[in-house]
Amino acid sequence: MKKKLQNRIKVSLQLLAAALFLVIVIPVALVIKFRHQKKILPRLVWGSTPIISYSHWSRAMQQAGYTSQTFTNGFYSSINNKDDWDILLQDKYKYIPHILKYYLAFIESLFRYDVFFMSFDGFFLGLTPLWKLEFHLLRIAGKKTVLMPYGSDSYVYRSIKSTALNHALLMSYPKASMRQEQVAKRVSYWCMHADVVITGIMGPDGFGRWDTIVPSVIHLDTNIWKASSNVSKADGKTETVFIAHAPNHRGFKGTEFVLDAVEKLRSEGLKVELILLEKMKNEVVRKTLQTKIDILVEQLIFGHGLNALEGMASGIPVISNVDDDDYILPFRRWSYFSECPLVSASPETIVDVLRKLVTRPELRHQLGKASRAYVEKYHGLDSAQYLFTEVIEYCYGRRESLINLYHPLLGEYPKRKPKVIHPLVNNRIID
Repeated sequence: MKKKLQNRIKVSLQLLAAALFLVIVIPVALVIKFRHQKKILPRLVWGSTPIISYSHWSRAMQQAGYTSQTFTNGFYSSINNKDDWDILLQDKYKYIPHILKYYLAFIESLFRYDVFFMSFDGFFLGLTPLWKLEFHLLRIAGKKTVLMPYGSDSYVYRSIKSTALNHALLMSYPKASMRQEQVAKRVSYWCMHADVVITGIMGPDGFGRWDTIVPSVIHLDTNIWKASSNVSKADGKTETVFIAHAPNHRGFKGTEFVLDAVEKLRSEGLKVELILLEKMKNEVVRKTLQTKIDILVEQLIFGHGLNALEGMASGIPVISNVDDDDYILPFRRWSYFSECPLVSASPETIVDVLRKLVTRPELRHQLGKASRAYVEKYHGLDSAQYLFTEVIEYCYGRRESLINLYHPLLGEYPKRKPKVIHPLVNNRIID
């Protein structure tokens, strides 16, 4: 009985807080819109989910002259540092009941920012019962919204084209399969209303909308992620080849197949050592990749993520599964993925692919050099500045379309730097 009473009181307080918020926020939004002064550069905010890419993107746009901040609901302390973030909700409104903090953060943000970059979780109202009003309140205040998924915010399991990816997600994130209706509603809501939607490789899985076709919107600081000075001639016969794998969730990355592949190569007599970079701070991962590693196996199930780009920026060959043409072909045809030197492997081919890389140091060097060039061309902070500046131009009606932004024939950006040349054919090693 006591618990039921506490729950009723909690729900009542939530409803009261929401009602008070609505009484305040609508006139505030109207005042902000009518008092809005046209700025040369709009003010940007990234949040509220603490995705580390927000920190990279915000820093890039600061360097481009924008006022840009991250404003997030906490951060993941096991892998990130507090100083990666500008404003944390937990550090604000210290003597205010937590139930009110999301509303206060939203109202404050209406005054402080003009363009809201967020995931399908939404901004701070996405954490409240009023999530369906978030876009409309932002629009009333004259704000722009740019949506980019990261995974659990927008994967609707029944809409995923790849059954292998679906199973890997069920292995690592089983509870998310029970939230499909809720997630699907948010995806539909933001795809209907957002000013810009950029889905990356997740696009085919139920979004039905992307405003520009780009294999990945992840960017990193190439001044921090430097190319490795380790020029290893090890071929697994006379010297040991070091292989890294950095799983955050083992099922999703196919870690069991990586472990098995290394053991099989050892049973063949090859000298290989696997270094697991699991639940380690970013700076530890960076130092290890740059000083000790010859090959990085990012994942064997689907696509690639931030860790693959970190390995490529470090100038080492990276293995990821980019075999599925239902996903990859559009990015080769209408974007820049044909230049990508990722080595594709699946659980069924990883032993053979690793064997070729272990025993051929010259091939590793070729791929490592091309990998660094690829990241410098498409995934440095200057690339983020280009993408998001064009997105902002589109939001304010100064650009007609973003759809051909990276088109290999019609786009401007792929022609800015020389084409990345590598020895792979459709990301496969050809003997």
